[in-house]
Amino acid sequence: MLLDDVEAAVGAKRKQYTKVTMETPRNETDTFEREYKVMGVFIDNAKTYVQLSAGALLLSVTFLHEILGISKEQRLPTDLWLMLSWWSFLAAIVLGALYQYYAAKFLEWKSGVPRSHRNWPEWLVRHPWPVYGGMLIAFYLGGLCFTIAAVRRL
Repeated sequence: MLLDDVEAAVGAKRKQYTKVTMETPRNETDTFEREYKVMGVFIDNAKTYVQLSAGALLLSVTFLHEILGISKEQRLPTDLWLMLSWWSFLAAIVLGALYQYYAAKFLEWKSGVPRSHRNWPEWLVRHPWPVYGGMLIAFYLGGLCFTIAAVRRL
């Protein structure tokens, strides 16, 4: 008897909780605020990758001069791996900057602010993640290529 009363009370509370949560719609402002916070994290992360890529470019030149002892007047000896690392880091910088732009345009689109101009390309404004993925790939490819170039020179 007591068990039946407890189960009935729990069932009633569960129905009440389900009713409240199912009937409580999330308003668009709440959704936008959450997307704004999440995109802010990704934008900050992209800024970090841009800064790390720029630092890696400077580090690679410093590595050649300071660690390998190549004088500053002498032309930098380059090989395929070093050139690939430089191009990859440059690509990471460009893609990181593009991602920050498209992420801001994504937030603008989600906010519903009316604009008189069209976005180009519209698909990237609504889906900026491929640019972010390209930035990550370029950064880590640059790190891998630089490591290979450094190991080959030592």
